Amino acid sequence: SPCALLIVEGFKHAAIPKLEVYRAVTGEPLLHPNDPHIVAIASDSKVETRLPLLSLDDDAGIAGFIVRHLKLA
Repeated sequence: SPCALLIVEGFKHAAIPKLEVYRAVTGEPLLHPNDPHIVAIASDSKVETRLPLLSLDDDAGIAGFIVRHLKLA
């Protein structure tokens, strides 16, 4: 049946809207500079970006961003 929203983990290389989850402690590079499908970043640290930056600890803020971005409300 149809659904309004499906959230998946992984699929880094898929051409779908993505929220990058970034933790500096991992030492991994950011993906958003090379992926035009990333629409925002959720992080536990400051990230230099022009994309919306969400606090990783703010689940309500992240959920609100997703709803607004997808125009579900």
